[in-house]
Amino acid sequence: MRRIVPAVIACVVVGLSAIPAARTQAQAPQAAPPPAAQAYSFSTGAGILFFYVRPDRTADFEAVVARLSEALDAAQDPVRKQQASSWRMFRSAETVKESAIYVFAFDPALPGADYDPVRFLTEAVPAEAQALYEKLKAAIVRVERMGLARLR
Repeated sequence: MRRIVPAVIACVVVGLSAIPAARTQAQAPQAAPPPAAQAYSFSTGAGILFFYVRPDRTADFEAVVARLSEALDAAQDPVRKQQASSWRMFRSAETVKESAIYVFAFDPALPGADYDPVRFLTEAVPAEAQALYEKLKAAIVRVERMGLARLR
């Protein structure tokens, strides 16, 4: 019993001394998080976006892609023109039950440039952007991004 009492007292003292430190840490102002990287940029120089589209909404998705393609072709901004020159769009030839798969490939991709199709449409055709976004939102199940490193 005599050995247990000093051990308990030591634990209580250590525990109590940690409380002010924990309060200080909890009350300390949090540092601002670093700015988020653009979701659709590819620092590796090449990239792919996979769009998984509801099978009953492929016509809506393809209508938005057609408008995006027109906007890319009409781009006047030098960065956007350069992006447009290497922006390829594909539809999977294989049939998948749960979704149609579309691929946007960027090779070369300008490091740091934003390849977000919604942002591009917002810049290129602001009057149509909200309606096009709503079509995309209703059509897309999910989007996957992949930066690529060249092997050859």
